[in-house]
Amino acid sequence: MKVIQVISSNIPIEQTGNRRWGALELIQSEYQKGLIKKGVECEIKWLNEVKVDANTIVHIHVANLCIEAKKLGIPYIYSNHDHTSFYHGKGSWLYNQQLEAIKGSIFSIAHAESVIDFFPDTDKLFYLPHGVDTLFYTPSEEVISEKKILMVANNGAAGDYGIDRKGFKLGINAAKKLDLPITIVGAEANAKFFEIYPELLNYNKLTVDSSNPTEDIKLGYLKTHSLFLHPSESEFGSPNLTLLESWACGLPMVAAYDGRRHIEGLQKLDSLNVDEICRKIESTFDRYDTIIETMKKDIKLKNPHSWDKIVDILINMYQSAMAIPLENNSLEVKEQYLKLYQ
Repeated sequence: MKVIQVISSNIPIEQTGNRRWGALELIQSEYQKGLIKKGVECEIKWLNEVKVDANTIVHIHVANLCIEAKKLGIPYIYSNHDHTSFYHGKGSWLYNQQLEAIKGSIFSIAHAESVIDFFPDTDKLFYLPHGVDTLFYTPSEEVISEKKILMVANNGAAGDYGIDRKGFKLGINAAKKLDLPITIVGAEANAKFFEIYPELLNYNKLTVDSSNPTEDIKLGYLKTHSLFLHPSESEFGSPNLTLLESWACGLPMVAAYDGRRHIEGLQKLDSLNVDEICRKIESTFDRYDTIIETMKKDIKLKNPHSWDKIVDILINMYQSAMAIPLENNSLEVKEQYLKLYQ
């Protein structure tokens, strides 16, 4: 079996540590690294470079390239990473484009269970969680004594920098109410968000880094803060990458999370408001040492979220795809896939 992942943007796919913002590119890189480690040939190419045969799996990560591949007669697996279809809504041009890409695939992958429910008109969409590099993201050797909140996110949605999808306002107001320092780290889009809401910068214990830092720098933030806050109103990954990175670093989390996978050290927010966030932050700090120890044991003994384990599942999915006749309809694909993959 050979795998070709199709290049999805002009963001370079780099090695761990040097990588900058681009979750999709990070995922492609981890897939390739994990597949090669397990003896599966994997290349990353532009669509016009793709040549397929019976032993080749083509994996595409954006909908418009899926539609183009269909026109070219290239069978493909599609990974849906696009959260903007949620904001445009069902029936929108973007939603219909995503649905066309899913229906045209051998089968497709979603990285949050809620996304599967969002596309009820197909049986070709299956859940595969994200993972984390547990050799790079590791627990700090020392527990941070100072109470310091960290948010790592790229805010905005659907091309609108002013949409507070990641809950920056909630985080800053909660930190202000608790009189705690808070750091917000992310890409240049965050600077545009704060240009729209400059009053948020008035909190004197707020630090903002919108420099699009490398993963090495991001790791430093995770190791020098005591709590990760993620009051996001929507995610196309459950869990998303930053929650898994926080978990791998042994950093307790307070987050909006609707996934079924258990994440040790995460306190789920029952609602998105300042009082609820403050209550969960205080509850976390009240049991802080116990939470830290439990997280370290979970990482050491179970390591349930590593990319290594996710790639094992991905290989099974690829093998199932090779066994599914391309002419099958959506329901037949679902039945055969579940039989093969269990």
